[in-house]
Amino acid sequence: MPDAFQQIRTALAPWASLNDAQWETLAAIFRVREVRAGEHLLLPGDATHEWLFISEGLLRFFYVADDGTESNKAFLAEGAFAGSLAAAVLGLPVVYGIQALEPTVVLAARYADFVALYEVDPVFERLGRRFAELLLMRKELRTRSLLQQNAAERYRSFVAQHPELVQRVPQYHIASYLGISEVHLSRLRRAMAETTAAS
Repeated sequence: MPDAFQQIRTALAPWASLNDAQWETLAAIFRVREVRAGEHLLLPGDATHEWLFISEGLLRFFYVADDGTESNKAFLAEGAFAGSLAAAVLGLPVVYGIQALEPTVVLAARYADFVALYEVDPVFERLGRRFAELLLMRKELRTRSLLQQNAAERYRSFVAQHPELVQRVPQYHIASYLGISEVHLSRLRRAMAETTAAS
């Protein structure tokens, strides 16, 4: 198993330079969680607010409609951070669920424990700001994609931005993420393959 704590320290390095004492303070609030493929880390309506770092594996983030239909909002793999900032700040239940699509290892810290570090050292407040910026940027790009791109454009963008996920994520989950049926996705993939072959 990769050293999850070394991975997260490396991932945080572009955000802020932590000395050994600062790093030990931050690392102390995280715990390692191993999740089986198909297992849920979180269900819609849970009141657990955590900052997650994916050490290895693949997570699916999804919403559930009143009729039980699920729609995917994101897929995150190794090296990615995740969390529900709005729910944590407002003290509300989380509105989405998280499921492992592969055996997955995450580092998880209670959001309240992380925020408490703001009073310990300004460097942690800087990390919190960068984390918030990451989540807001991710949300804005996702919203822009849904509102301004058609299905074919969304699929091409997904392939370009996440080529490694095309083979790792089941096609029906990708179709849900794109907001189309699996049949429509098959047509898009076929058309894309034909275009590539012809060029």
